[in-house]
Amino acid sequence: MTPQDRTIRLVITLVIMALISGTASAQSVWDKIKAQAAKSKEQQQQPQAGQPQRSGQVAQGGVNDSGSFTPPPGTRIDPVVMAPMEEGSQFAVSPIGIHVATLSHAGSRPVIIYDGVAGPKFDQLFMEGGGSHPVVFSPDGNHWAYCGANGAQWTVMLDGKPLTQGTDSVNGAISSESCRLGFTSNSKHLYFTNAQSSDASHQSYHFVFDGKASPLGADGDMRNYAFSPDGNHVAYFVANPDPRVTTPAKLWIDGKPAPYDSGSPQWSADSQHLYTMRSVRAADPRMGSVQEFLYDGKIILRADFARLFIPPTGNMVVLAVSRQHVNPPIQSLVIGGQQVPGSEIAGQISDVVFSPDGKHYAAQYANANGRHFVFSDGKKGPEYPSLFNLPAAEGKTFGFETYTKDSSKLIYGSYDTLNGARYLIIGGEESDKLISLTDMAIAPSGNHVLTQGMGYFTVDGKTMPLPNVDPRSTQITDLSFSPDAQHFAFLLHDRPGYMVYLDAAAQKAYGPTNFGPLSNINTRGYVWSPDSKHIAYFCRPNNPAANNDIYLCVDGKATRVGPQNYYANLTFSGDSNHLFWTRNLTQGEVRIFMDGKPVYDGFPTSTAGFTKETWQIGPDGNLLVLMQGDTSLDRVSITPSASTSIDTMMGAH
Repeated sequence: MTPQDRTIRLVITLVIMALISGTASAQSVWDKIKAQAAKSKEQQQQPQAGQPQRSGQVAQGGVNDSGSFTPPPGTRIDPVVMAPMEEGSQFAVSPIGIHVATLSHAGSRPVIIYDGVAGPKFDQLFMEGGGSHPVVFSPDGNHWAYCGANGAQWTVMLDGKPLTQGTDSVNGAISSESCRLGFTSNSKHLYFTNAQSSDASHQSYHFVFDGKASPLGADGDMRNYAFSPDGNHVAYFVANPDPRVTTPAKLWIDGKPAPYDSGSPQWSADSQHLYTMRSVRAADPRMGSVQEFLYDGKIILRADFARLFIPPTGNMVVLAVSRQHVNPPIQSLVIGGQQVPGSEIAGQISDVVFSPDGKHYAAQYANANGRHFVFSDGKKGPEYPSLFNLPAAEGKTFGFETYTKDSSKLIYGSYDTLNGARYLIIGGEESDKLISLTDMAIAPSGNHVLTQGMGYFTVDGKTMPLPNVDPRSTQITDLSFSPDAQHFAFLLHDRPGYMVYLDAAAQKAYGPTNFGPLSNINTRGYVWSPDSKHIAYFCRPNNPAANNDIYLCVDGKATRVGPQNYYANLTFSGDSNHLFWTRNLTQGEVRIFMDGKPVYDGFPTSTAGFTKETWQIGPDGNLLVLMQGDTSLDRVSITPSASTSIDTMMGAH
């Protein structure tokens, strides 16, 4: 099936060459969509005649659904014991790689068993983050740490070995306050805070980074620490631990006191420089104090009040500066130490956002008359009665404005309070009127934007009519782009059920059987292959005369996978050549399939099924799953055989 990149009424010159089937076509999807749009209005007025004909090819061979089996020749199945199964034990799983830390016991003493290897015994182990487990993992899953106590001594363990020990306590007590642990974003550094009594009714903290402790008096609130984006640097404050002393806390950088006094640290995008701010007395006593902004300790700006905004990359820094001792107060933007021409306003500057490449900025403005607009790259946009928060997408909240991934287009939403109409402004152009807006997808590359709401669907702000679909009685969900941004898909729900739309074309022959959010591997309605050449979903014939057997739909073809049951966890291998999934058996057991062939039976660790931590693709493209055996927790690696593939599975009919 050919792709499309943009849709009706959007004049573009982009020619899409990639095809979802890997073959060429004389007529692109773009051409087909334009032809479809020309007929859409009259088509929507016509009743749908009969049932749709099956356009896909069907493989009826089926699979071994519940009997005994032998995995295909060449399939590698490597189980590794992670921990013994014990009553009352608790385990935590790393975010990547399926490493397991089990809170267990050796007699009456708690121990941590990590990937099958037991650690030392402790009198007690401290739970982290207010949770129910003492182990914290690094973001890359390669490191782990926990803290325990024997007698009056606490010990921080890193990767199974003691990192540091101490006897500091609060009024003689050792607790989770003795060692609250965390890893930096690059997974290279372990840090923690350590509480100690400063007198009978007060406590202070050490900050410990890579085993090296600050003086007593460090901040106990980790929200006040500034870690550099690369994870290698940290700025924080150390005060006099004596509660009778009220002198301001001192700035420390990477374990050393800074040669200047300042506060509010923020790192530059390249992690090499530190911005800070401090309040100082103004020369004019009527003004009281002003703010000084510093760059590596050197003053770069003095203002009544200002807020500093730093991009994700590059060296552009924007300050929203307020002159509060004039009537009315004036706000403006300052870049490179110079006020941006035209940025002054007798109103409010609420926020500043940056493009992914750090070369563009946009600020949200409200003037004295309550009118709202966006000021971007030195230019004022149109005024509106109101702006609205963009809908969350990709697990991220965008706020009032964001950019496309290639940084070429600014996106924000306007709201007309008089008639309730909503619009997206994309690259300076106003979208069609949005009847409803519940979800938005931004292409992972390029500059395209999709929205959905009720049965309404837009591409780059242009409404896409769907033939024979009444938007007032339908709902679009699960909107997404393929990884290469050359395709898009969504589910449409109407009275008969759900239907998958690929590049705005209905996949009429079969309807999906799962309807959960795409972030849920158990219930997601469809899945893209990593190379973007395939889309797959569990499906059932839309013909009422058909039985209730479950099929697998891949790229316009369908093959029977078994009788009606719960099929889930559909996942492509890392090389996009294989598909894994599960089928429920009895008493909580599941069967894992690879390219339609059964390869492993076992029990998930939870009755709710697998999660992204317990079912994931490994670094070699293999499937990694955490299973619960009779006596142990096992990490099972399943490496596909060269004797099977998606092509052999779907071509067998």
